[in-house]
Amino acid sequence: MSYSVCEGANVHRIVTLLPSATEIVCALGFEAQLVGRSHECDYPPAIKPLPVLTTPKFNVEGTSSEVDRRVKQILAEALSVYRVDVDLLRRLKPNVIVTQSQCEVCAVNIHDVEQAAADWIGDSPPRIISLAPYSLGDVLADIQRVGVELGAPERAVQLVSSLHQRMTEIEKRAAISGRRPTVACIEWLDPLMAAANWMPELVTMAGGQNIFGTAGQHSSTLAFDHLLQNDPEVIVLMPCGFGMDRT
Repeated sequence: MSYSVCEGANVHRIVTLLPSATEIVCALGFEAQLVGRSHECDYPPAIKPLPVLTTPKFNVEGTSSEVDRRVKQILAEALSVYRVDVDLLRRLKPNVIVTQSQCEVCAVNIHDVEQAAADWIGDSPPRIISLAPYSLGDVLADIQRVGVELGAPERAVQLVSSLHQRMTEIEKRAAISGRRPTVACIEWLDPLMAAANWMPELVTMAGGQNIFGTAGQHSSTLAFDHLLQNDPEVIVLMPCGFGMDRT
């Protein structure tokens, strides 16, 4: 589904600080109003030339265990994992920033974003829309909230309705198969982490039997022996922040 910005519609200067926010904003028809993005935003492809406003404070190269240790060391020092380019942010003059407060590892710390907005000089500081989804229902609610905040509630209703329709169709097809293979969704490799939040709901919807991770809760570590003992029929690797090549 695509939208065009109609004449007379609200016009914004939008910055998105995580990939899902970028995809939501674009799906709602505001791609042309994006003026900046995070270092991880790469879809839709047309947004890649936009100015990049965030950088990780740690070396992202190396093994999963090395990256994990670096991130944990930064968090142990009560520091944010990512930097925000405040000077560039001010030059871009956004009036809307879409970020998240669900996970301090996945994107810029919400407090850093609020501080950057609080220090704004000159015009009124930008409005901050912070996403915090834990369940599939939360994800859909966030889409509607972003649509309302951007002045396009009807588009949001249409988009969520379309997603509901697609998911219902998938559920119907999955029900025909008659059996549910056991599934392990792995969100990090070393240490092993089982994907939770909305992933168990998606697995069930797609016809699988999720055996690790609890819907509506943060992802948790998983002992390798426990993975072997349960012997899932399907393992889905989805390391957070990794592209397909690296995975």
